[in-house]
Amino acid sequence: MVAEMERVMAATTLPALLLGGDPPDIDAAYAGWDRALRLPGVRGLVIGRALLYPPDDDVAAAMDGAAALVREVRS
Repeated sequence: MVAEMERVMAATTLPALLLGGDPPDIDAAYAGWDRALRLPGVRGLVIGRALLYPPDDDVAAAMDGAAALVREVRS
């Protein structure tokens, strides 16, 4: 995941999955994932540490939030 996902996805016709990394601001990360998931070609999330070790230690809520992003965009 990079700040300019629009530019990245404009450079390819291949489908992409977003890698989450270890974002310093989880709310900003969710907002970025949401924006990126709406781009043509972005198919889903491959998120690890950001969801397994959320700042508030609520893994279930972190997973629910990410799943809601994917469901909302794909519905």
